[in-house]
Amino acid sequence: MARRKLADWLDGYLDYTANQEPTDKLNYWVGIGLISAAMKRQVWMKRVRYKLYPNVYIVLVAESAKARKSIAMDTGVRLLREAVSEVFYISGNMTPEGLVKHTNRQKAFVTETTKGGQKVDVKLDSHLLIHMDEIAESFGYDRNRANKFTILLTKIYGSQDEHMHTLANEDQILLKNLYPVWIGGTDPSNLKVIPEDAIAGLYGRLLLILESKKKRLIAWSNEEEDKKADALHEVLKDELHTISLLSGEMRPTPDAKAIWEAWYNELDTRPAEGPRVEAFRQRCHDTALKLAMIHSLSESNDLIVKPKHVTRGIKSIEEQLSEIDNLAQWSFASDYAQRRASLIAQLRRQGGAGSRSQMMKHLGASLDDIVLLESSLEAEKTIEVAIQGKHVFYKLNKDELMR
Repeated sequence: MARRKLADWLDGYLDYTANQEPTDKLNYWVGIGLISAAMKRQVWMKRVRYKLYPNVYIVLVAESAKARKSIAMDTGVRLLREAVSEVFYISGNMTPEGLVKHTNRQKAFVTETTKGGQKVDVKLDSHLLIHMDEIAESFGYDRNRANKFTILLTKIYGSQDEHMHTLANEDQILLKNLYPVWIGGTDPSNLKVIPEDAIAGLYGRLLLILESKKKRLIAWSNEEEDKKADALHEVLKDELHTISLLSGEMRPTPDAKAIWEAWYNELDTRPAEGPRVEAFRQRCHDTALKLAMIHSLSESNDLIVKPKHVTRGIKSIEEQLSEIDNLAQWSFASDYAQRRASLIAQLRRQGGAGSRSQMMKHLGASLDDIVLLESSLEAEKTIEVAIQGKHVFYKLNKDELMR
């Protein structure tokens, strides 16, 4: 195994992205997602009668054009795909059925060989990096689709050895050796496309990273800074590839176990809060360990989780607990939110414009429903409405179109 050049890959990644507009907070969490995806279900930690894998679901939450969340994600995903070309990747507008198809690709590879070079163990590999630049494009078309996505992402999060997925025609697909990692982004208002029924399930597994600003405005690239970033890019790429080759059981030290256990026990004594906070709190102990594993992988090849790694994982979770309350006002599902997301996504696919009649057909909405929706979108300046004779046309604003 190659020796590390960087003391901490995540610190190096923040240096690499220093001369970009997204904040360190967004870049840090994208970096967490990159290491998570690079592992491809190759490392784990023993818990109580199950294995814990370091896969995470990360959604960057920021108003359109306010924080450059797409730049943060795109920068990281490009680096990952260069460094670990075998990572299976799906992006853009997708369906639950398409996600199952890609997860069920049944890619086989040799995990061990004998001295004679003969295959002795073939494993079905179902690791997957899911990249959603705007989650509403995949969740938001109709309630049934959003529900299917929510259930699927919730069910496969545990990286099970096997999961039987039932199709719409009641046929079944056996998914093996799951390892989903999700890096996504959304406008806060579009969190509503995740069904409210998901509070006890998907919300408890999501790391929702709220940001309201850019790091700073950068009008032009800096040649000297770009040279530094290019040099660091190669080091980060090589180091991430090295990380991706690690495999086996990750072990916490006795001191690390003690720190986590004390926090775990204290967490259970806290008074109940709102349903979204409680959904996250009931599952965040494992998420803290996942983050501790990722911090260990960022620093060394020894697969040892130390007290400082656990402390960083706990700190991140405590910050998440305080932020969930800030997001609660946006996280209620409604028919309006579903229709809004669907109409915007359809207009975007049509180049930013379309007619009222087209949108009525697409949404399956009545005239009253579509008029109410267009009035709301016009009032919030998401669309412009123009009337030409008997026809009504919509045009997305520039920020919404460029998202």
